[in-house]
Amino acid sequence: MNRGNFTGGHALKAMLLLAGCSTIIAPLAAQAQEATARKSFDIPAGSLADAIALFGQQAGIQVTASDALVAGRRNSALRGTFGLAEGLSTMLTATGLTFRFIGANTVRIEAAPPSDDHAVQLGTVQVEATALNTPTGTPLPSPYAGGKVARGGRAGLLGNHDYMDTPLSMVSYSEKTIRDQQASSVAEVLFVNDPSVRASIGSSNRYDALTIRGLRVPNSDIALNGVYGLLPNWRVGPDAVERVELLKGPGALLNGMAPGGSIGGGVNVVSKQAGDTPLSRVTAEYESDAHFGGHVDMGRRFGADQAFGIRINGAIRGGQTPYDGQTGHSSAGSVNLDYRRDNLRLSLDLIYQADWLRAPERGPTIAAGTVMPSVPDPRINMSQSFDYGDSKSLTGLGRAEYDLASKVTLYATAGANGFNFAKREANGPTIFNANGDATADTNIQTGHYRTNTQEVGLRAQLATGPVDHKLSISASRLYQAYQLGQVTYATYTTNIYNPVRLPETLAPLSAYSMRPASDLALRSVALADTLSVAQNLVQLTAGVRLQGVTTNSYSSATGAVTRHYESDATTPMVGLLVRPSKALSFYGNYIQALTPGPSVPTGAINSGDVFAPYKSKQLEVGAKLDLGVFGATLAAFQIKVPNGITDPVTKIYALNGEQRNRGIELQAFGTITRGLRLLGGATFQQGKLTRTQGGINDGHNALGVPDVQANMAAEWDPAFVHGLTVGGRVIHTGKSWLDAANAYRVPAWTRFDFTTRYELKAANIPLTLQANLTNAFNHRYWESNPSGYLIVGAPRTLWLSISADF
Repeated sequence: MNRGNFTGGHALKAMLLLAGCSTIIAPLAAQAQEATARKSFDIPAGSLADAIALFGQQAGIQVTASDALVAGRRNSALRGTFGLAEGLSTMLTATGLTFRFIGANTVRIEAAPPSDDHAVQLGTVQVEATALNTPTGTPLPSPYAGGKVARGGRAGLLGNHDYMDTPLSMVSYSEKTIRDQQASSVAEVLFVNDPSVRASIGSSNRYDALTIRGLRVPNSDIALNGVYGLLPNWRVGPDAVERVELLKGPGALLNGMAPGGSIGGGVNVVSKQAGDTPLSRVTAEYESDAHFGGHVDMGRRFGADQAFGIRINGAIRGGQTPYDGQTGHSSAGSVNLDYRRDNLRLSLDLIYQADWLRAPERGPTIAAGTVMPSVPDPRINMSQSFDYGDSKSLTGLGRAEYDLASKVTLYATAGANGFNFAKREANGPTIFNANGDATADTNIQTGHYRTNTQEVGLRAQLATGPVDHKLSISASRLYQAYQLGQVTYATYTTNIYNPVRLPETLAPLSAYSMRPASDLALRSVALADTLSVAQNLVQLTAGVRLQGVTTNSYSSATGAVTRHYESDATTPMVGLLVRPSKALSFYGNYIQALTPGPSVPTGAINSGDVFAPYKSKQLEVGAKLDLGVFGATLAAFQIKVPNGITDPVTKIYALNGEQRNRGIELQAFGTITRGLRLLGGATFQQGKLTRTQGGINDGHNALGVPDVQANMAAEWDPAFVHGLTVGGRVIHTGKSWLDAANAYRVPAWTRFDFTTRYELKAANIPLTLQANLTNAFNHRYWESNPSGYLIVGAPRTLWLSISADF
């Protein structure tokens, strides 16, 4: 693909897509009106979540409510001219909910207090001083119309932001989306829903990894409530998760350097916390072939003004997966305790997760000169029956916030994680002919990670003349120690269509006991300010982070330090946002990522040299649309990533290589008409190797960067069957390349999923029945990976669940 075709052809496609969306949503724009003392409303009876979004749009205010609070509730119709309080009271009739004003233009929906009579509970007008942009000090950004995504999310150092006021590309997937999808992991939530994300590890494996904007992001770089290093390294389960927030592109200023040095984007999960409405939910689950499970979710608030909260989640699952000979079981438990009163807010998360999988499978690579083989049956499992993966993770995270003044908040966070694992597996077979014959080896590894981290910071609002400021200051530290032991076995021959089964009694070739392998210390200080004028018409965000990095690598034979470096770097960011109207904003940013310096290969004459952390740089421009019930974002980006290469003449290894990823992203979400919801979009991207070793691959396509990625899901609530929802999803991935020489092209593929959900009451107990069918037509396809190996697409899988709210 040449540059002209990319910037011209794909830009034209993106504009046509946006124009197509505009023709659908143009009638909705007429609904926006300027705020007056009394408003004209036209909101039919139906889903309360959609009604709240419509009310906010038609009233010109922000209405917030938790997903759990409004789930399954229906509003009364509201048509005519009303005052805001009068209109809300009418719309909430018989819902068991009330409201209160927490600002001049912000309303919070809450559970109505118990009452001995049948009087209508009216909301109270109460203006409060609230903490600024803090995860526990303010409510999470409210769900957008349709409930699939939120109005905003955490922008790292900057705190919680509405997506329309953020000069970055971000999206936050709700707990409702996680439940409706019956997701088995955080990575699956993103792969299925977001067009900028693809899985870079197969679902038959023991762990997850993603690509964001064509660049690999390991599971170990997912943050918990804005803090790295506290989640399971292999797979993050969904049971304790309220939101999955995705910030696309580099983010060193916002979040600091991730332990794995991710570049393409940042993922943050928000833990569940007790809401104002009591919650007691029990869910039974099934996944084909014979995998069963159950999940309990309970939340309560206690004390004066419901100051104390507790949220408990527990889950257990196990059985036969869709892959031959593969079984697994897992358990998870979490407790969140919080306290909120006056100027002080405290929270504590305790999270445990254990996973065991028999016969986990790794994807194959292709030997040079071999014809690319056809895709095998996805149920075929190449691993051995004695292979396994076993992991346990335990996390504690505490946070305290104190309002020094009405617009100044001080916060502190401290957390620790222990992740233990043991595994035996083949490292991925290498295919050496068109018949699918391959060589593979196997090893046993045991190890553990120990991580502790701390952060202190301050956020404040102030004004200097006509300029408003949102100031953020942070200092953080992370330390992670890794120990590893290994037993290595001989290589064997197998076949991807008819795998060879080995006896477990293989003779080891080498072994060493568990001992220190590496450690990593990260420390940073950061400062950022968002300056705005003319009531946020123009917003300029600027900041810088000073990041220090210390790493040590240790010999597996002697335990001696084999590599040490200690260095620091500054990573700035500048973002500009212009919002000419409530419904439209334009933005641009320059931001960097920071990655630990690479190891010099042994063949280079400067082997043993130490490289400082290297910077990847992004330029991005975009536009965002908010019609109250329908939103869309459009972004164009360029990321340049340095690579280490060895000069073929001098044999000196240096960071002289470069990969350049460019792309255009379009995403849309919300309701098209009453009862019809949409979530999806498309990414057109181009990954190029701009500088390679000896220039031999200059201009070639980068590994594992598809030219097109598209996800589109729709849900419909048919009016003739109350409580029924039907929907479908299409996921398309364009062609990509498996090697730097571009000798192996991975064909495009398309998969279809179908969903259905039915809500009803039995014995006055709300029930939700769900059935999801993924890869409905059992399409066989290869997926590519930026590391150069293949992934077999998941087979057709049926998911069933039933939930009861007591």
